Amino acid sequence: MNIAIVGGIGSGKSAVLSIAKELGFTVASADDINRELLSDSEYVEKLGRLFPSVVKDGKVDKSKLSTIVFSDEDSRLKLNALAHPEIAKRIREYNDAVVELPLALESGVIDSFDEIVLVKCDLDVRLDRLEKRGVSRDRATSIISAQVPVSDLEKIATAVIDNDGTLGELKEKVRFLLEKKK
Repeated sequence: MNIAIVGGIGSGKSAVLSIAKELGFTVASADDINRELLSDSEYVEKLGRLFPSVVKDGKVDKSKLSTIVFSDEDSRLKLNALAHPEIAKRIREYNDAVVELPLALESGVIDSFDEIVLVKCDLDVRLDRLEKRGVSRDRATSIISAQVPVSDLEKIATAVIDNDGTLGELKEKVRFLLEKKK
């Protein structure tokens, strides 16, 4: 059984994935797959053709790329058109895994999952978490506003985890939900 973990930035998807790993599940992260792609020379070359200012000497300036794509819709769509098929191909290689999928609807792989678990929490909680990671409130708000609304993710979710509480509370919720899937 493949389980997708979806939700907006700062909602706690990575924490849920970590808990799933502790519980013995095979796990994968679309963000990790994307990081792997950024070290693939063929992919970086394609990225450089789309965004010449972000690639220098075969290296991607991730900060510069992020600034571009989260401030310009057309640029984000261009990046997604390049990245999503590559990420989707690698995600489809997993069987019986829990996969963190930040861009669930945009990824083109949501139909590959038997269960879709939405992790959500209040906006202020998300903003506080992102600030603790060193992301300014303005930047966090910009990223959140560029993402699919939680209400759209609720429509595809087969289960929802509310993550406004403590890590201990989250662990109990994840354990309860995933133990039934083993």
